[in-house]
Amino acid sequence: MKKIVFSCVCLAAVVASAGAKLGVVSLEVLIKNHPSHESNRALVKSTADDYRKKMEARQEKAKALVDEGKKIQSDWQNPMLSNSAKADLQKKMEEVQRKLFAVQQEMRAEEQRCQEELADLQQRLFKIEKSDVEAKLAEFAKDEGYDLIVDAAACGFVKQEMNVTDAVLKKMGVKEPKK
Repeated sequence: MKKIVFSCVCLAAVVASAGAKLGVVSLEVLIKNHPSHESNRALVKSTADDYRKKMEARQEKAKALVDEGKKIQSDWQNPMLSNSAKADLQKKMEEVQRKLFAVQQEMRAEEQRCQEELADLQQRLFKIEKSDVEAKLAEFAKDEGYDLIVDAAACGFVKQEMNVTDAVLKKMGVKEPKK
């Protein structure tokens, strides 16, 4: 990362010395103001909520099994039970424990799958937004005659006059930018 920043700075210095037109933008601001950014965030939140509801349903199933196990354990402690009845309860308890273990394994696997799918969704949506922002930025640079536009985050200091973020936002059709 340091090499990339250093390379950008060196390139900017070379281009500046050649009389080229330079600009900087805040890619973070451009992406936050992308037309589909809020709807993408809502989609991710909705998907996360759906996953959470699935997990809650599985937790209810696990809770029911725990409650069933507690009832069997309570029944097993009855001193009036015969040995055969206790053996039957023991088998029921073992079956409940197997079911509970299986549900817990399913829950862990489902949670991991959901997290991976959610991360993948976020990454795909971000790539789409970033690609669109980069295309708008390239179009802006071409239309306005810029030779180089870099992300302000890659620079230690930039004169405010070089910041063209607001102009790019206008080009993107953003009326009230979120900073």
